[in-house]
Amino acid sequence: MKRRINEMLAVGLTGTFIFGMIFASNFMDAHWGNKNIWWTHVAKALPLEQTKENFELYIGGRLLQRHLEQGTLLAVAQTGKPYKVVSKDVRVRLNNWNEIKAQRLNNAVITAFFLGISIALLVMGLIRLVQSKENQ
Repeated sequence: MKRRINEMLAVGLTGTFIFGMIFASNFMDAHWGNKNIWWTHVAKALPLEQTKENFELYIGGRLLQRHLEQGTLLAVAQTGKPYKVVSKDVRVRLNNWNEIKAQRLNNAVITAFFLGISIALLVMGLIRLVQSKENQ
């Protein structure tokens, strides 16, 4: 007697392997991925005005933007001459790791949903396989 393929078992095994590997990859990347490669490129550093929603920098208890507006921040040029720092002199590079991590965790949640379905199909296929062996 020729044995029929248990579809649930086949789909469950395949799905568990595929979605399990994708889930593990997303989850491991989110938790143990390289956090230092997601900085804004030096050539695309942002002006200070565009980053005020992401961070605040205080110097001497006052916000950096206040120092720039009031002209109380000085720097020294290569010639040795001091000058007032203005906002166009300040550029900011941001580390976008938090956004990348959130994206990867979101992908992991979606993949975990399909992994759960695959595991359920695998279990149902195994139950069906055991029941078919008992009936023979």
